Amino acid sequence: MYEGVLIAHFILAVAVIGVVVLQGPKGEGLGAIGGSARLFHGPRPRETLMLRLTTAVSLLFVFTATYLALAR
Repeated sequence: MYEGVLIAHFILAVAVIGVVVLQGPKGEGLGAIGGSARLFHGPRPRETLMLRLTTAVSLLFVFTATYLALAR
């Protein structure tokens, strides 16, 4: 069981890196501090998908890391 979670953890680590690298730049820069017109528009569907995918993979990564830390 431990070895299977360890392998899954390694795959999730690579997946987190890949998902973060695939995300496009936001392009807001310092404009996000003072407010931006983009704040009034919702995110595009691709950004929403990438955000959900990043969140899911990151949570799985945290769960496997916690299991590996407490298992031994």
